[in-house]
Amino acid sequence: MENLEKFIRENRAEFDTGVPSLDVWANLDRHLDRQRPSGRVVWMRRLRVAAAVLVLLTAGGIGGAYLFNPHKSVESLSDVSPEHAEMERYLSSQVNAKLAKLASYKQDGIVKADIKELDETYEELRHELENAPEGAEEKIVQAMIETYQTKINILEQVLEKVEKVNPTPLNTTENEVSL
Repeated sequence: MENLEKFIRENRAEFDTGVPSLDVWANLDRHLDRQRPSGRVVWMRRLRVAAAVLVLLTAGGIGGAYLFNPHKSVESLSDVSPEHAEMERYLSSQVNAKLAKLASYKQDGIVKADIKELDETYEELRHELENAPEGAEEKIVQAMIETYQTKINILEQVLEKVEKVNPTPLNTTENEVSL
C-alpha cells in the first residue's frame, strides 16, 4: 500500500495532464442513452401514478356524493310531496278519530302497545327515508302509509269488539286518562 501511495505522489503531474479523447466521451454518451431505468424504478413510478389517481377519484366521489346528495331531513310524509302530505293528514285524522272513539268506551288499554309498536316502526321508516338512495324512496313511503293503514285496521277491530261487549260509551273524561 505504501508503494502505491509513493508512486501516486511521484507521478501526480502525469495523472493530471491526461485528457480522454472525444471518442471516449461520445462512447459514454451513447452508452448512457441506451440504458433504461430498471424494472423496479418503472414499477414504482407506475404505482405512484396509480395511487395518485386512486386518491383523486376517491376524494372526488366522496365530495360529489356529499354535494349532490345532501342529507335530507324528513319529519313526516308531508316533507316528501304535497300528495303525500294530504294522504298523511287524512290517515292521521282517521287514526285520531278512532282513538277518540275508543277512549269513550271502557277497555283495558291493550291497544296501546300495538299502537306504540307501529309508531316505532313509522319512526324507523322515517329514518330510512332520510338516508334512502335515489329511487328507493317510494317503497319506504308506501311502507309508511301501510303503517297508518295497519293502525286504522287494528283500531277498527278493537272498536268492533269493544262495541259488541259494551254497546254504550262511557263518559269521555273518565276514560281519557286510562287510554
